Amino acid sequence: MSVVLSLLTSAAVSPIERRRALDRIHSDPGIPSDPTTSSFWLQDPHPSFAQPSSKPLPTEADVVIIGSGITGASIARILLQNCAKSSPASSHPAVVMLEARDICSGATGRNGGHILETADVYAEIADVFGEESARKLLRFCLAHLSEMLGVAEELGLTEVTQARKVQFLIAYFAGMPEESAEWVSYEGDSIPEEFKLSRASGFIAGPAGALWPYKFVTGVLSHLLSEYPKAFHVANHTAVRAIHTEASSSSSQPYRIETSRGTISAKHVIHCTNAHVGHFVPGLRGRIFSATKHSWLFNYHRGFDYLTQLPIGQMMFGGGFANGGVGDLGIAKDDEMSVYIDIHLSGALSAVFGHKAWGPAQANPIRAMWTGNMAFSTDGFPWVGRFPGSATGRSEHEPEKAGGKTGSEWVCAALGGEGMVQAWLCGKALGTMILKHDGQLVAVADLDLSWFPDQLLVSEKRIAEAEMPKNMPDSRRQSNL
Repeated sequence: MSVVLSLLTSAAVSPIERRRALDRIHSDPGIPSDPTTSSFWLQDPHPSFAQPSSKPLPTEADVVIIGSGITGASIARILLQNCAKSSPASSHPAVVMLEARDICSGATGRNGGHILETADVYAEIADVFGEESARKLLRFCLAHLSEMLGVAEELGLTEVTQARKVQFLIAYFAGMPEESAEWVSYEGDSIPEEFKLSRASGFIAGPAGALWPYKFVTGVLSHLLSEYPKAFHVANHTAVRAIHTEASSSSSQPYRIETSRGTISAKHVIHCTNAHVGHFVPGLRGRIFSATKHSWLFNYHRGFDYLTQLPIGQMMFGGGFANGGVGDLGIAKDDEMSVYIDIHLSGALSAVFGHKAWGPAQANPIRAMWTGNMAFSTDGFPWVGRFPGSATGRSEHEPEKAGGKTGSEWVCAALGGEGMVQAWLCGKALGTMILKHDGQLVAVADLDLSWFPDQLLVSEKRIAEAEMPKNMPDSRRQSNL
């Protein structure tokens, strides 16, 4: 069961709370709020993206990517690498990336920087889809550690992004002996002294990674702009206002994307807006929805927090979902900080480590505090692939028409608060799908997507089955029967 369904069906949730949450889940999430709370990661903006875009917005593009986080960067990279090899010089950019606010100011620029998969849902996935599918899904997530550290090294970003392999500790796994070979569990007296926390009964330790997510994404985008100056265009503070399709399905650029700075015609539109995807794709409302989220991982009876430590000693502590819970479901805003979340994040570490171990209170230990949006799906998996017209409400451009050369709308969203072990390879898979659709892949090996989990693909069947119910029975009444 997905974390959201588990929360909504809890007997602790009142009918009024549940009703309000379901109404929000089925509503329009809107576009990102601006101004917003200030993330620590964005306090030192990349010089290439520190100011609002001033270059004229192109009027045409092959692909328009809406969103400038880690997913969009991954998609842009694979598209540009292949288009440059297989396409002749064009009068317009191959890829245009649009961002309503600052570059990478959404979920990627607000997460904890963990590259961490704990495999705690392995048994649940295996029960539903079988052990082979469970192994494939977890291998996909675990592959992000070496993939992203490899990209950082290849582009010379390891030092600036502080990309590193670390040991995760989860305070509170079978079927994958090779992948879990480095994992160790500790309980009771076997817990090393340096790991001991107040009230923690045990740990699982294993390999993970950490990096500065904003610097990773802006480093990738800056590299792409330098390597493909004519083929790539990035526009920040350029909010999309509407998406239209041409009446003729034979148009080579059937989409018109209206923005705050002009209109672009494009062959493909890719939605990398995560919690906001339902704004332009009404068919995903009630299927993808937001929750506001205000390498240790602390699991409580209800909810979780996480903690990473930068090489210079600063700690990045996040979570607070246990304090908001159902009240945060369906809210796609990151522009305010609840007083209850403020209290939780300010005092939780002292309670977790123990007041004596944590030491005396400091005058002003907190450098920054911010909120961010996570996007969940009803079935608990990301959504990756090509939209049918039924999801967008716009004219459908089937690939069978015009020899498979017509355009389409695509999505890569609903990363469930675990984007660092979902987003990069989801983007790589989606970019491959688009190139395959257009017949632009130059190497046979590039066509292989056998590594990508089927559960993440968009389909009419999944759209039909994955809608959150608009009404749920009172769990408390049922529990008393």
